[in-house]
Amino acid sequence: MDNRFSNIFNLTEDQAIALLKKPLNSEDGTSERYVGAAHLINFPTERAINALIEAIADHDPALENRIARRKAVESLGRLKAVQAMPTLKSCLRDQDPLTVENAVWAIGEIGTEDESILKEIANLLTKPNQTYRVIIHTLANFNYLPAIDRIKPFTNHDDESTASAAIASLARLTGDKSQMGQVADFLQSDDINARRACIQDLIDTEYYPA
Repeated sequence: MDNRFSNIFNLTEDQAIALLKKPLNSEDGTSERYVGAAHLINFPTERAINALIEAIADHDPALENRIARRKAVESLGRLKAVQAMPTLKSCLRDQDPLTVENAVWAIGEIGTEDESILKEIANLLTKPNQTYRVIIHTLANFNYLPAIDRIKPFTNHDDESTASAAIASLARLTGDKSQMGQVADFLQSDDINARRACIQDLIDTEYYPA
């Protein structure tokens, strides 16, 4: 991920942590907590990682706190903070689908061989209102073969970008690229998101006929 703009405010580690811990009822608390979480990616220290983990442990339902938690999860992934894995695993059960999405992505960035974590990610495919494309991609990146049967139903998903991810991921997991023509067809979709998404899926599967 491009980090050129990750510290445009030139914050120190102390300043970023202070913003992340700023009370929600303070002036401009909404943006400042988020900014603190975002800027801690510049500090791969135990102190910064612990501050991000502590932020995730704050379950205040206020929107400003939820968006800060999401960013804290993302930052841990970008820092590849292995020590945060228990916290990220707990986020897979979060009530906020965007926090779950970020947790799945972060776990994918850090990497794991923990079967219980991979199984829990696969189980998210049975839950409503999840970002299935990210989940499917992460499972494929881990080459998690037990997820194959969970992924198959998504090849006919109404959302074309999700269907594209499912078809391409099955091709990667099974080696069978016979259905990849459907992904290439999404290049002509009326949905710009599907067109963008399928390009990545074609790249991931190295589907040269496209």
